[in-house]
Amino acid sequence: MEFFSPAKLNLFLKVFGKKSNGFHEIITRYQTINFGDTLSLSLGDIDRLMSNLPALENSDNLIWKSLKLFRQVTGITTPVVWQLYKRIPLGAGLGGGSSNAATALFALNSLFKTNLSVDVLQDLGKSIGMDVPLFFSSGSSIGIGQGDHILPNSVQLEEENYVLYFSKEGVNTKLAFSQLLPSDYAGNVKDAMFYSGDNDLEKSVFRFRPDLKAKKEELERIWSPFHSYVMMSGTGATLFVRYPKKLEEDLITRKTISKIIQKTQGILANAIHRTNPCWYIGHSKSATCK
Repeated sequence: MEFFSPAKLNLFLKVFGKKSNGFHEIITRYQTINFGDTLSLSLGDIDRLMSNLPALENSDNLIWKSLKLFRQVTGITTPVVWQLYKRIPLGAGLGGGSSNAATALFALNSLFKTNLSVDVLQDLGKSIGMDVPLFFSSGSSIGIGQGDHILPNSVQLEEENYVLYFSKEGVNTKLAFSQLLPSDYAGNVKDAMFYSGDNDLEKSVFRFRPDLKAKKEELERIWSPFHSYVMMSGTGATLFVRYPKKLEEDLITRKTISKIIQKTQGILANAIHRTNPCWYIGHSKSATCK
């Protein structure tokens, strides 16, 4: 069985300070996109994980944590074989590891026909990582608290295209949050629900990654004629451009945008969604429903 494991973008991210447990309070808007990894699952003689990135074939991979939790809940111990084809860069702020973990839970539920509800899968996801639960939403959602409490998104935006720009070097999540200053924090939680194109973590990340700040400024100059936002996703290091899809209704504009994407080595992406009981459709065209 083959499943698409989508990347996510943070269309805004506001930080409201540090809680007594040491974690920061945030509010963010998540959006899954049609760029991501492919995860295949089959029965085997022993548990095994294979990947096009051999460094991921280790016990720290979150896929194994998903398998462990699934077995604890269901009692099923049948050996399985995973094949993971990675496209999402590591340390990119695109939720690649979390997406793989969520997709693994969905895949196990599908393979063994255990009929665990989305609520159960989402709760299991919370114990794996902060971003994991968002992938069990429709794909467009609001994350609050530490980003793991997921609310349906009620604010509709005009249809957009996204252009992704990767960095050769990732960003460590703990370092990104550790560099936040009290002056970086947002004020009003209610107002933050309507932010667009604003990520408070840029303030901290750009302190130790001036290359990303310079890249953002360069992209802002290039994309300024197209009613666009340029921002960082999550803790970085991916920068992305958002522009209204309706701009491409004009042939000349569409050709100009295409040339810019090619020249700047961007990757074009679009929003994708899921409806229960199905999974996301991206590069994979099969095994999307449990």
